[in-house]
Amino acid sequence: MILVNNINETFKNTAIILVDSRINATNQVKWNDLIFFVDKENNVESINVLDSAKYNLNLDKKFYSLDDSTYVNISQIASDLGLKIKNEPKFIYGEVLSRETHPKSQKLFVLQVKINDNQTIQIVTNTLDSTVGSVLVLALPGSFTFKGMRIIENKVLNVDSFGMLTGYQTLGIDKEGLIFGTHTDIGKDFNL
Repeated sequence: MILVNNINETFKNTAIILVDSRINATNQVKWNDLIFFVDKENNVESINVLDSAKYNLNLDKKFYSLDDSTYVNISQIASDLGLKIKNEPKFIYGEVLSRETHPKSQKLFVLQVKINDNQTIQIVTNTLDSTVGSVLVLALPGSFTFKGMRIIENKVLNVDSFGMLTGYQTLGIDKEGLIFGTHTDIGKDFNL
């Protein structure tokens, strides 16, 4: 999933395509009205689009998933320039299998979250609604939130965390609380 942050209100007809928050961009590659931010191995972190209309980006939505046809167009341009775009899941449904109090904080919890039939990841959270058996939307490493926060693998008080539980407001949706799903949603993308 590639994300789009429409900044049209501040910069007319402009958007940022968010590819992978784990990339540490050190260079810029400019092509017409696109600026690719890349690392030394030409992996793309993000792309500034200086003419959203030309690429059929949605000017009415603020934060959303890039559609397939625009992705194909942008990734072809990147490929022609020798750049690499990783299109990986960003926001998916997972089931909380276990929840333990963090060893160093009574206000944090260490969750084991099933994200598909073969994979469980650990997430540290302060959310009270993340009870065992709940199916919730989580942000995987490589994601960006609505406000631009990078989701990466990290430690929280010396405990590994491989993502973050995601609420509506984290994704720029005007609702309160976490986003819940059903057991049939486990492993599926949450589309914006």
